[in-house]
Amino acid sequence: MTRAARLLVSVTGLEPGAPLAAAVALADALDARRVPVTWLAGPRPHPEVVAWATARRRLGEAVLLHGTRPESAGGTRRPYRRLPAHEAGLRLTAALRSRDALGLPVDGFAAPGWAASPGTRTALTTAGIGLLLDDGGVHRLGLGGALVTSWEGPVVGPEPRRARPSRRRVEPDLVHLALPAGLQAATAGELVDRALAEGATPLGAAELVPRRAPRRRGAAGDPEHWSITA
Repeated sequence: MTRAARLLVSVTGLEPGAPLAAAVALADALDARRVPVTWLAGPRPHPEVVAWATARRRLGEAVLLHGTRPESAGGTRRPYRRLPAHEAGLRLTAALRSRDALGLPVDGFAAPGWAASPGTRTALTTAGIGLLLDDGGVHRLGLGGALVTSWEGPVVGPEPRRARPSRRRVEPDLVHLALPAGLQAATAGELVDRALAEGATPLGAAELVPRRAPRRRGAAGDPEHWSITA
């Protein structure tokens, strides 16, 4: 029996200098539609981004580590596609140390370029991270990086792609709508409304894994006191 399609909305671009005003408007638009957001934050986010992401997480949304270092230095758009477990583990150790210093809780990992090697999956589970978002869908990871539970479907951006011809049409059970933090709320709302109208039901990445807490509170203050709508 085919599962009903689910809708997962992720938001990238929460980096230093991120357009948080636009992210707030986007979040408000999706809150009005009762669609949770999966927030992707870089390994060294600004304290303001940490507070924002943590406040959203306290509402039940997921925060994923988006890469492990400034990926522009790597010279590739899919830096984790062939990464062995040892190197991936070294990158994760440094990134998680920075996360803990800031007090940023994360629920999983999303590789820049949406590609993650088996070695990366192994390193994630060794580091205690059990959720992966990639170009195949959203996955709960088990021992050794094995895929335990998955909702499968391609990544869809705000710009329409030309459909590839196929002899067999396979309906994905996940619509992963990946949006930049600076996208206009009206545009994001239209894209989400279209997916909902086609029968997809919202999926929060946090539904797939237990929640993780940071090792200590960061210096950014208690996000409970931050407004998430202004």
